[in-house]
Amino acid sequence: MGADAVDRIIEFDSMAVPAIVEYKYWEARCDKLPKSLPSLFPPVPAAEEDAHYDALHKKYAPQLVDVYMKLGGFYYKSGQKMAANMGGFVPKYYQDLAQPFLNDIPARDPKDIRAVVEGELQRPREEVFSHWEDKPIGCASIGQVHRATLKATGQKVVVKVQNPEAERTFVGDVFALKTLMDISMPQLSPAFDEIQKQFATEFDYRGECKNAIEIRDNLKRGGYSDIIVPEVYADLCTAKLMVMEEIKPSIPLHDALDEQAAMFAKQKGVTEKEFIDSEKARVEAEALALAKEGKVMQSVSAKDYDRYIAPQKLKKFVYSWTVGWFAKVSDADVIVPLNAAKLIDDLLAAHGHEILIDGCFNADPHPGNVLCADGKLALIDYGQVKRIDDKARLDYAKMTLLVREAIKVDPRVNPNVKPEVHAAARKTVSSFAREIGMQTEKDLDDSYYDMCCVYMGRMDAAFLYPRNLIQWSDYIQNRDPLGNIDKVDYLVMINTASMMLRGLGEALGQYRNLAEAWGPMAEQALREKGRLGEVDAEVASWQKA
Repeated sequence: MGADAVDRIIEFDSMAVPAIVEYKYWEARCDKLPKSLPSLFPPVPAAEEDAHYDALHKKYAPQLVDVYMKLGGFYYKSGQKMAANMGGFVPKYYQDLAQPFLNDIPARDPKDIRAVVEGELQRPREEVFSHWEDKPIGCASIGQVHRATLKATGQKVVVKVQNPEAERTFVGDVFALKTLMDISMPQLSPAFDEIQKQFATEFDYRGECKNAIEIRDNLKRGGYSDIIVPEVYADLCTAKLMVMEEIKPSIPLHDALDEQAAMFAKQKGVTEKEFIDSEKARVEAEALALAKEGKVMQSVSAKDYDRYIAPQKLKKFVYSWTVGWFAKVSDADVIVPLNAAKLIDDLLAAHGHEILIDGCFNADPHPGNVLCADGKLALIDYGQVKRIDDKARLDYAKMTLLVREAIKVDPRVNPNVKPEVHAAARKTVSSFAREIGMQTEKDLDDSYYDMCCVYMGRMDAAFLYPRNLIQWSDYIQNRDPLGNIDKVDYLVMINTASMMLRGLGEALGQYRNLAEAWGPMAEQALREKGRLGEVDAEVASWQKA
């Protein structure tokens, strides 16, 4: 690392270290100290604990966002993860302040971008593109995307151009963030290690080009006609330049959801933030009330959505051709919502196929990488693609089915289940977790079972109660810390992708059991290898317990 990297680390640490100290002290004051020294540290009431954490969030979140935005590089990627918060690990105050990382990352100077393009093409830009828009349509951690037109064919394309200093700052940025993670949330350190290894491969766009072509071909062969992966012009792709078809019309999913929320807010006479906050609070309260009764959330199905959407479309058509003749029709007058259930179903199905059938999947499906394209979904950005071998793929398929069946006999789903049946299911899941290479320090059955159920099945309130996801993660870490994950490092990227997808679903009121959603693909994978009978036999044995 050079002097520049050291300066960046110092700037980040000068903000992060005081924050860590305050957060860790208050964490100990609320949890560990009252247990170990009750005479000196009485229990902290829940309201006081929440109020103090809120104060810490308001103190440090603005500082963190400012430093991330100033330093750029890998900090942009961390800011995007924080803004998306699809796994639910980030406090809402941080998530709200981090929203600019999704849409408002500063653009590079057009002269710098031209230099990169011409350096990669080894010729003037005008020899390849008859039209070029200097204003980017999107900026991210490594590069930014511009609209252009190919001179040879007239094809409208988008061009991804890497920022000149992106790779140079990577090592130092990762070192600083890794230190923060090790101290503040050590249970997430193995995941961070794997994510940064994947991220390191993004500096050569030729790899991303190969990834996009492979996944496009796989999904097309799998029959996913409602999923679009842009065509890549491989002959124009270089280490720092990637050219692909432009999907038109399209809009990033998070923008489409923001627009929809704004319309509903206007209809209700409140601000967009007030509407989103009230809906989130309503759904969380409902989930919590059910969790206290040992029940899971139920979601509106895609068919039910269609039954609502159809008359709304008709109403909008009639309204436009009647009242619309005399007055401008506002979108707030008749709202035709996205079919949230179908959206989540399609995303889960496509990624389940990538993982369980193809063994090649995009590990970064955040809402900014999903486009709404005239009734279809377009999936972009294939820098973080993970490939797994057949053993890992089939192990994951078997675990998916075991978790699916175990959840069916879990008292939180089926209160009438016989205790011995549930105990047998827990034993099977924990034993297979050990078999495939999962490790914890204390080797507790409960740890393996709980982690498998949440990471591979359900992460809604019923499986976390009385904790939220952050508290649950801390609880698991304190009870039985995660051990070496080298044999199952592929689970990190699968869990990262699946939690983004399920987190998006929960934000839309679409709660999913991942094992149920991916069950058909898991069955297909095992059936093709003649191994489906293994699962059937083990599940049948539970009833004999």
